[in-house]
Amino acid sequence: MRVYIYHTNDIHSNYEFLKRVHHYLRVNKSENDLYFDSGDYTDLKNVIVQADQGQSAMEMLMSCGLDGMTLGNNEVDMGYEAVSQLVNQGAPMIVANVTDNQDNLIENMPVSKLFVRAGKRFLVIGIAPYYKEDMTPSGYNVFSMMGNLKFHPPVELVRKELDKEKGNYDYCILLSHSGYIVDEKMRKELPEVDLWLGGHSHEVKSQKGYSQSGMGEFLGKITLEINGDEITEVENEQLTLPEAQNKEFEELLQQKEKLADKILSKELPVIRDLEFNPFRESELINYVCDCLLKKFGGDLAIMHCGIAENSMARPVSRKSLVATFPSKLNPTFYTIKGEGIIEAIKLSFDEAHIREDGRGPGFRGHVLGTLGFSANVRISRNPFYVEVDGKRVEKDREYKIVTDDYLQRGTGYPSLRVPNERAQYHKWFIRDLAQHYLMDSEVFEMSKIKREVNGASDIIANNLPGLEKSR
Repeated sequence: MRVYIYHTNDIHSNYEFLKRVHHYLRVNKSENDLYFDSGDYTDLKNVIVQADQGQSAMEMLMSCGLDGMTLGNNEVDMGYEAVSQLVNQGAPMIVANVTDNQDNLIENMPVSKLFVRAGKRFLVIGIAPYYKEDMTPSGYNVFSMMGNLKFHPPVELVRKELDKEKGNYDYCILLSHSGYIVDEKMRKELPEVDLWLGGHSHEVKSQKGYSQSGMGEFLGKITLEINGDEITEVENEQLTLPEAQNKEFEELLQQKEKLADKILSKELPVIRDLEFNPFRESELINYVCDCLLKKFGGDLAIMHCGIAENSMARPVSRKSLVATFPSKLNPTFYTIKGEGIIEAIKLSFDEAHIREDGRGPGFRGHVLGTLGFSANVRISRNPFYVEVDGKRVEKDREYKIVTDDYLQRGTGYPSLRVPNERAQYHKWFIRDLAQHYLMDSEVFEMSKIKREVNGASDIIANNLPGLEKSR
């Protein structure tokens, strides 16, 4: 007898792919088969996820016949209340190494679950990301704990669960949102696990005892042969799913899109439109920088223009703000020497560089873009100089900058990088910051002020307006 294990990971709200999964599993999945997801099914760039904190999105996944899933960092981004509500509304989440910040387990979320298929007992355990690729521990807690969710070392917790369930199962499956490199290291410590279903690193892997299915590209299919007491993996493959008519799923998707539109399309009051250009100074990025400086203080604010996708034009709504600022990037503050700021500014003049793909952790836009600055900054290309509050930036002086975690990691602008332990973060995303100041006339006036000028430094310095800042 055969049992088929189906698997997805890192769908990131790609509902076109999910429609194909839905159709395939409705046709092919039998009562002896299992379907699991290894996390990052949701993505907060998507309005359906934004509208009701993942409830509609989870309903669509469960309509595919989902038997269990683990948490990816994108589910964790929704925060404790959202995750807890999903679990208590029936989402089949299975996670061994996530608690709230006080180390309390999430009510009703199991560490493992037993499934009986073809007369055999399958123990399924889930783990969320804890290690970075270099095995740095607690690599994700700095962000997850802002939403009252905390990751714990997974190996010891999985082993504890295996010991507890010893004799109660015939085959063990681990749902891991840890990435292939980390999984390979942990597999050596957990030889009792028969099958790892991975995610997080977006790789395509089909090898003995391991499957990872890209980023919403493939449906993993593992074929198990049951012969007496033996369960043998006889095939491990990645299925490319063809386009298919799927009226049932399409109607469900349309229903959820309409609901999201109703929730998120309420018009928000705003003083005026703000134009945008990712490759030149624009009012929108000026506005973002001035919002950062006004909210968090510091010496100056810096932002990569690729944080936005388009102008902010009325009518403005939560839906339009998600479209304008799709990235899940947080306000971030730290100190850095002036030479790092100067080097980044010079790199922002490179036309080829600013047009590069902006990909990086948390980024959901398309291009890197040039750099924008708060209203107390003046930059001249020829002759080159940079001033903050009317004074030339000194290479060896430490400046407190406020930006986002994309630039703090050095993505696109390596000279702005500092280690995580040197930075502080705020739980908002940049779109939340932008929404907070929609009716702040001071910030809108500041957005008109040109940051990049040509010469006449002494005149500019003597007439430099600035935001009220906390030092």
